[in-house]
Amino acid sequence: MRFLALIFAVAICAAHAYEGECGTLNALLNSDKIKQNGYAASLYRSGKCSYEQYYDSVYTIEKPHVQVFYVLNGPHATTKAFADSTASNMEAAWNLYVNQLNMRAPQGPQITYHYQQNVKEGLYPIEILDIGQVRDPYGIYSCATCFGQTILLESGTKTEILLENDFYGSATSSNARDTIYSNGDTCIYPIAKHTLNNSTHGFSYADEWAKGIRLTSFHEFYHAVQLRYISSIASNTAFWFEASATGYEEITNPDIDDYFSYLPNVFSEMGIPLSTITKQYTHKAYGVSTLFLYLYHYVAKDIDKAIWENYSKNPNKSFEVQLEAALKKYKIDADSLFHDYAVRLSLSGERSNTISKKDWICDDQDKWVSANFYNVDSIKPQIESLSFMFYRAPNNYVEPDLNNFVGKASIITFTEGKAEFHRIKNSKTLDSLTSVLSTSDSSLWVFSRFGDSESIPLVNNNAAPHAFPVPWREGSLCFAPLPRDKKFIEIRNRRGDLVSQEKYDGTSFCLQEDQVKKMMAPGIYRFRVGNKGKTTSFMVIY
Repeated sequence: MRFLALIFAVAICAAHAYEGECGTLNALLNSDKIKQNGYAASLYRSGKCSYEQYYDSVYTIEKPHVQVFYVLNGPHATTKAFADSTASNMEAAWNLYVNQLNMRAPQGPQITYHYQQNVKEGLYPIEILDIGQVRDPYGIYSCATCFGQTILLESGTKTEILLENDFYGSATSSNARDTIYSNGDTCIYPIAKHTLNNSTHGFSYADEWAKGIRLTSFHEFYHAVQLRYISSIASNTAFWFEASATGYEEITNPDIDDYFSYLPNVFSEMGIPLSTITKQYTHKAYGVSTLFLYLYHYVAKDIDKAIWENYSKNPNKSFEVQLEAALKKYKIDADSLFHDYAVRLSLSGERSNTISKKDWICDDQDKWVSANFYNVDSIKPQIESLSFMFYRAPNNYVEPDLNNFVGKASIITFTEGKAEFHRIKNSKTLDSLTSVLSTSDSSLWVFSRFGDSESIPLVNNNAAPHAFPVPWREGSLCFAPLPRDKKFIEIRNRRGDLVSQEKYDGTSFCLQEDQVKKMMAPGIYRFRVGNKGKTTSFMVIY
C-alpha cells in the first residue's frame, strides 16, 4: 500500500473492537480511494449544519506535557471524569516513552484538528470525540469501531491523537438519531449503539471505560512517538506500527489482554511473512505483538527504540534489515533469534505447561489460544522470510524433505508431559535423534525463516542402514536410515538364524530396551532391510 501525497493525513488507531477494524490500515485503504465529497452531510443527515454546530463549549485539561480537549454535549459528549483519566494516562505515556525510554517527543499542531482550538505552547493535544463522526470531509478517517486515531498532519512532522469519547461504535450505521440546536438550526446526528468489547475477559469498554482509556493512551501515544521517526506509513512499516504499539499495551496494562483475540490470525497464515497484512486477516498485526514481547523480554527493554531509529535512517528497508541492525549491538544472530521465538510461540496455550514458565514469551502465554499444527503424511516445508510453520509428526516420527528448504528447523519431543527442544543442525542430526523420537510420547516440528537464511546442510544423505548405538547396552536400539520402498527389517543371530522380522513405517525403526533384552542375549547379531541382500553386524552387551 502506498502513501499518496495528495492526502494530507493518515490515521493510526487501536481498533480492538467489537471486533473492529484498524485505523492504520483503514486510513491507508481509504487514501487509495476516490475522495468521498459530501461525506459529512451523509453522516450527520443534516447538510446545512457545519462541524462547529455539533459542539459548543470546548473544555480543556492541562498536564505538564499534554492538553486534552473535550465537550459535554452533542455527538462527541463525554464526562469530566473520562477527560481527567485521559489526561493522566496520556501524561503517563509521555513519561514512559519520552522521559524513561528517551524516545523522540511527539510534536503537535498549534490548532486542534476537530474542535479547532488553540493549543498551549509546548503541550501535545488530545481530542476526545466520537471517531465515527470526526471532521473528515473525504472519509479518510472513517472508522466505525476505533478506540483512537493518531493523525499525521500535512506538515509531515506534527501529529495529534483522537480518542473515542465513550467506546461506543458504528454510529454511521445506526438508525437512532439525536438533535442539537445551534444558531437556529436543527442539527441531526446518529447515535452510536454498539459497545467496543474485550473478548478476552468478556467486558464492555463502554462500561469499564477506565481500562479502555489506559489501553488506548499507551497504544496511541506510541504511534505519535513512532511518527517522529518516519514521515509516512508504508507497507514495510504498517505491521510493526501496530505490533509494537500493541506490545506496549501489554507491558503497561498486563491485566487487560486485549491482544489475545488476534493470535488466531497469526496461526492462520503460517508460512506467510508476519509483515503481510491480508484483506482476510487485517488484525494479524496485533497478534504479532508476541514478537515485540519476545524481543522486549529476551533482548532488551529498549530494543524497539533501536528498531525505529534504524527505520528513520533507512525508511524503505524491510523489517528484517531494521531488526538485524538493532541486534548488532548485542551480537545476536537475527535468524537464530527468530527461530527461538517461533519455537516458544508454538508452545502457546495448553502446550505452554510442557516447559518452564521462565521459558515463556510472557507470563500469560498459558492463556493464549493454542497454535495450529499441520497434520500431513510427508513434511516438505517451503516458507518465506519472517514466517514459520508448525507440523505434527505422524506416527511420532517422519523425516522431512529438506532438499529445497531454506531456514532453520527444530523438533520438539514430549515425554510424560515435558517438552524438550532439538535443533536440526544438519540431516545427520535426524539419525542421532531417532532413539529419542522413538521413546517420546509425541513430537512436533517447527520451521522458520528470517532474511537471507541458509539451507540445512544435507550430510550422509545416502548412508547405508546401520544400527545404533553400537555396541548396545541400554535404552532404545535403532536402525536408520531405512529405505521407503521396503516394509521390514530382519534380525539374525551370528549363525544366520532368524531372530525377528520387524515392520517399519518411515525411515527409521527402534526397539525398546525391554524388547531387546527379551529378544536377544548378549552377543553379535546381524540385520538387513527386507529378506535379501547383505547383512550388517551389531553387538548387544548387558
